[in-house]
Amino acid sequence: MEGQTISHAVANRCAVVTGANKGIGLGICRQLASNGIMVILTSRDEKNGLEAVRQLKESGLSNVVFHQLDVKDSVSISSLADFIKTQFGKLDILVKN
Repeated sequence: MEGQTISHAVANRCAVVTGANKGIGLGICRQLASNGIMVILTSRDEKNGLEAVRQLKESGLSNVVFHQLDVKDSVSISSLADFIKTQFGKLDILVKN
């Protein structure tokens, strides 16, 4: 990263944060999104996950989306992987909360 600015280093980056609908996970999402990183907020509970995304968007962070995820379910994990590949092409950061 020598010679690069922080904003250049995070441009077009994509992050997944698991268990992100509250607490530390939500805080991590807020921090990543405020630094220009596209954030996929995940949670087992769709209602709570969508509410967390709504809160972040209301605070001015538009680069956050929700995807339901149960880390113990291989079908759920495959669904997330397909979503990332289709929508973003790659994953740069994984925060397993």
